[in-house]
Amino acid sequence: MKVLLLLNGPEGWQTGIEDGFSYLQSIGEISDLHWLYLHHYCSQMGVDNGLEHALSLAGDFSPDIIVVFHVGSLPVSSDFIFNIKNIRSNPVLIYDEGDMYGSWAKPITKSMKTVIRLADVVSIRGLGKFYNEILLLNKNVIYTPHHADIARFDNEPYILENRKNKIVLIGNKSKPKYLSWMRRLPGARSREVFVKRMGKEFPEDFLLYGAGWGNFIGHQGRVDFQKQLDIYRQSWVTVAYEHYPEIPFYFSNRLPLALLAGSLYVCHYHNGYEEIFKGCDFIFFFRTNSEAIDLIKYIHSMSKEELLARSRRARKFALQHYHPNVVWRNFLNNSISLLNNADRKDF
Repeated sequence: MKVLLLLNGPEGWQTGIEDGFSYLQSIGEISDLHWLYLHHYCSQMGVDNGLEHALSLAGDFSPDIIVVFHVGSLPVSSDFIFNIKNIRSNPVLIYDEGDMYGSWAKPITKSMKTVIRLADVVSIRGLGKFYNEILLLNKNVIYTPHHADIARFDNEPYILENRKNKIVLIGNKSKPKYLSWMRRLPGARSREVFVKRMGKEFPEDFLLYGAGWGNFIGHQGRVDFQKQLDIYRQSWVTVAYEHYPEIPFYFSNRLPLALLAGSLYVCHYHNGYEEIFKGCDFIFFFRTNSEAIDLIKYIHSMSKEELLARSRRARKFALQHYHPNVVWRNFLNNSISLLNNADRKDF
């Protein structure tokens, strides 16, 4: 099976996707693999030349499967999708959307709708309303969780027995836009209230990383993405207030990264979490800010031995479920299974 990946972002940015699919090639589940950072080439060559380059590459490589990742606002036309699906190998086209969309603040783009309609399979990170919106465009939809996308920076010792941080939150403050009450991301206002409460309750222990927080208590400024794993390793407790709190089964890539680092995780509840994390004693859900405060105090009351035992279980869970090798293997198998059941083609 030959696979072509059309990746988003700057060159070399999607480390987890590169690593996951390279692993599949190393174990023989993919016979040949090639990737192209489509957004990068379009920014360097111009959109028309970049898309033409991708089409030429696909024609020469003749893959069985093409996976397109998060086109966003890149002006991808239906002609481009038709042409790339009609190269001589007649490839299956899978679209993976790793971001969350919905509401006035972040509507699904025209280009996304084009690719979603014409793809053979669509992969998304959340269910509920977002799933139903995608289902109107394409009936073949699978759920793919976020992965620990900087796992290549996972170095020994994997679990630190001594840590300098008691509580950490990594996440940006979503700034209000025009007509801010409608244009802010879902959950953005609630995250801001939560962060203020954390600073008030834990002024000496709470560390806050990300853009836009200004003079908030505990603010440490921005952090490079590849350095987040080390911050989590140094932290006994990671707290999170996700955007899109009403989307079932959704969480950001920070959750698998924190668990991989052995940091106990306290996060705002989403429907479905009790299914994903059933029996997991290293992750805690809150529905109110007061409940979050109580959970953090409870965790800090544990012995060091108990914290370390739970940290090791958190890491084991992340390796079993959210390592790039696991997530992208499941993604490919789920896509193929769905297509075979739909009599699209056999692999």
